[in-house]
Amino acid sequence: MSTASAINATLYGASRVIFIIAKDGELPESLDRKIWNKPIEGLLITSAVTLAAANLFDLSSIAMAGSAGFMIVFAAVNAANLRLFRQTRSRRWLPLLGTLGCTAALVLLLVQTALDTTWKVSIPAGMLLLSFLIETVYRRFSGRTLKRALSQRNEA
Repeated sequence: MSTASAINATLYGASRVIFIIAKDGELPESLDRKIWNKPIEGLLITSAVTLAAANLFDLSSIAMAGSAGFMIVFAAVNAANLRLFRQTRSRRWLPLLGTLGCTAALVLLLVQTALDTTWKVSIPAGMLLLSFLIETVYRRFSGRTLKRALSQRNEA
C-alpha cells in the first residue's frame, strides 16, 4: 500500500512540476497546455515512463535509482542553498551539513550496490547522463541557454 501511495503521489506531483516548469519556459510550450482544465500531458508522460521502468527493471533497481536520484537532487539543493546562503538568510553550516550528508549517503548507496550487483551502479549513472543529454538536446533545439533562462527569471 505504501508503494502504491508513493507512486501515486510522485505521478501527480511530477506532472504538476512539468506543467509549472513549462509555464516558466524551461520545457516545450506544448507541456503547459491544460486538457479538461487540468495539466494532463505531464501526467501521461510521467505515467508512460513509470510503466516502462516498471516493466523493464526489477523493483530493487527502481528503488535504488529512485534513492540515488533523490540524494542527487537533495545534495544539489543544499549546495545551491550553501552558495546562496546570504540571499536565503540561512546559516552556512546547515546546507553544508545537508550537502555532505546527502553526498555521503549517495556514495554509500553506490558502494553497497556495487558490492551487491556491480552492473546496477550503471543505472543512476545512466539516469544522470540521460538527464544531461536531454537537457543539452532541448537547449540546442529551443535556442535557450541556461544563463538567459536564469536572467529572465531574475528580471521577472
